[in-house]
Formats: sequence, C-alpha cells, structure tokens
Amino acid sequence: MIKFFRKIRQKLLSENKFSKYLIYAIGEIILVVIGILIALQINNGNEYRKERAEEIKMLENFKTTIKGDFDQVNSFSKTFDETDRAIYFLLKHMEEGLAYNDSLKTHFRQTTALFSPKIDQEVFATLSSTDLNIISNDILKNEIISYYSFAKRAFDVRINRYAMIMEDASKNIFSSRFNELWGNTWDDPHFIDSLQNKTMTPKNYEELKKDEEYLYFLKSLKNQLYWYVRRPLRQATEKSERVLQLINNELKTLKK
Repeated sequence: MIKFFRKIRQKLLSENKFSKYLIYAIGEIILVVIGILIALQINNGNEYRKERAEEIKMLENFKTTIKGDFDQVNSFSKTFDETDRAIYFLLKHMEEGLAYNDSLKTHFRQTTALFSPKIDQEVFATLSSTDLNIISNDILKNEIISYYSFAKRAFDVRINRYAMIMEDASKNIFSSRFNELWGNTWDDPHFIDSLQNKTMTPKNYEELKKDEEYLYFLKSLKNQLYWYVRRPLRQATEKSERVLQLINNELKTLKK
C-alpha cells in the first residue's frame, strides 16, 4: 500500500503536476491521521472496557464483604438489644423488690454479653492497594472509604472500650456477687455458642436487690451499652445499607 501511494506521488512529480502532488500528499496525510485516530479510539475503547471489568470485579468483592459485615453486625445488634432489655428488666424487678425466680439467671447472664464484630479491613486494604481510583463514581468511592474508616473507629475504639468496662466488672463487680461468670473468655471463638447455655446465679439475691454499687453499675451499663455498642452498631448498619445500595446501582449501570 505504501509503495502504491509512493508511485502515484513520483508520477505526479515526474509530470510536473506539483499542485496535484501537494493536494494528494495532504490528502494522504489526512488519511494517515484518521487511521491513527481510529486506532487510538479502538485502543481507548479496549482500555475502557478493561478498566470497567476491573471496576466491576472490585465492586463485586466489596459487595460480598460488606454484605457479610452487615449480616454480622445485624446479628450482634439483636443480641445487644436483648442485653438492653435484660438490664431494664432486672432494674425494674429489683427496684420493685420482687422475689427471685430462676428466669433471672438468664437475664443476669445476658447483661454480660460481649461480642466484638470483626469488620473485614483486610479486604479493604488489599483492594485499595490496587488503586481505588478504578472506581469511577467518586461519591461511591468516598462512601466506601467512609464506611471502613467509621467501622475501624467504632469497633477498634468504642466497642473495645466497652470490653474494658466488662472486663473490669468481671473482676470487681460480678466475681463477688455471682457464683459463676461466663464459661469461656469473651474472645474465645466458641464463646458465643457456649454463652447461650450459661446462667449467672447471684450468691445472695436479697442483698443484691439493695446493693447500691451493683444497681448503679447496671444503670451506668445501660448508658454505656448505648453509646459504646448499640449506637455504633446501628450507624454501621445504616452505612453498610447505603454503601450496598450505591454499589448495586453502580453495578447495574456498568453492566448495561
């Protein structure tokens, strides 16, 4: 093809048809430029499709991970809602001077519930190391970053603070007032299952009803439970729901 065009140019020059040669040369240049632009467009299109495929894969991974976080947090929220109800029930029962019954053992045990959600920060670290700029929707990208940033603060700081309160209570409150506290340590992987069958029996219920230190502890615990656990869990649930909705919407757009 190049030889063909060269022969045409040479023929025009040999015939002293310089003006036609010039027009032809310019036309040839234009055709070359158009060819280059088409090639670039095809290359850019291929690159765009490649980037979008990577973006879809990344968003699918985030979706799976955050959905797992959501299910876990939702489960813990229900458990701590039960704890809140148990505290309310015990305070009301004791302040009204009601008699002891066996069901109270379960309520006492429930007040010691302590489960720490494990948000999969490793997935975020791994995916973000590949370059979060692959995510083309800036609002979605910022929401994902905000979600993981909040989760780290909430669960590494607030719930750990609540864990310290409960550990201190196990030494200074529960041990002198109850016959048994838990059966395993709270970070034991089998702790949640074992706790379901555990009870806490007060050594002397009549004294416990009038125990100002214990009653004050329960009242304080109700507030601490809200600020350090239930509120962060509720916020995490709301944030994960929002992020999942944004991811689903973006995936629908990208897959069109």
